Amino acid sequence: DAFLWFACDLAEKKGVPWVPFWTAASCSLSAHLYTQEIVKAEGKTLSFIPGLEKLEFSDLPPEIFLDNNPSPLALTINNMVEKLPKSTAVVLNSFEEIDPVITNDLKSKFKHFLNIGPSILSSPTVISPDDKTGCLSWLENQNRANSVIYISFGTVITPPENELVALAEALETCKFPFLWSLKDQAKKSLPAGFLDRTSAFGKIVPWAPQVRVLGHDNVGLFITHCGWNSILESICSSVP
Repeated sequence: DAFLWFACDLAEKKGVPWVPFWTAASCSLSAHLYTQEIVKAEGKTLSFIPGLEKLEFSDLPPEIFLDNNPSPLALTINNMVEKLPKSTAVVLNSFEEIDPVITNDLKSKFKHFLNIGPSILSSPTVISPDDKTGCLSWLENQNRANSVIYISFGTVITPPENELVALAEALETCKFPFLWSLKDQAKKSLPAGFLDRTSAFGKIVPWAPQVRVLGHDNVGLFITHCGWNSILESICSSVP
């Protein structure tokens, strides 16, 4: 794991290769490598970073920068960025075609830059007892292929209430079948009566076996926070 940056020093001491594995997208790695240049571009677009020219300074997450009181994550990323150029190779769970401009730029920064993806954990195709929320059996009961909207924003962040309300209202209006993986706490932000009014065509669960859901024939659309694992799983399942 590239975040274990101190492995570089151990490998150097033992005289063995260090091959860190970056588990996120190539665009995020690129942004971290250009931190010094980005700091000077506050308030401007990132026109100097190949593939990220249309992003603005304000679009970036705070952990990219080291301020007067940096978070542990920011310190870890900074240490990692300093060590990565010493690696024998940098490995990515991605593929060149998704970001060719960024990939070519990253190849110029390391001895070897290797895309080995997309790679995701496989899962059984048979409905098994781990379908505790009943979402897989619910999908089986939908009548048409590619008819269900699957919604998940990951396990870490919950969208603000106004965004949840807007999405809920859109789902209720369009009346397409939907499966929504949403934390129980976040349900309090949904419009009053939403669960009852959509119960005939929608299902909300606190967690869903995402790979298996995306692999189901009846799922035709994925609304996501665009975390890298979710993007790869969507691509591998051919679900837009």
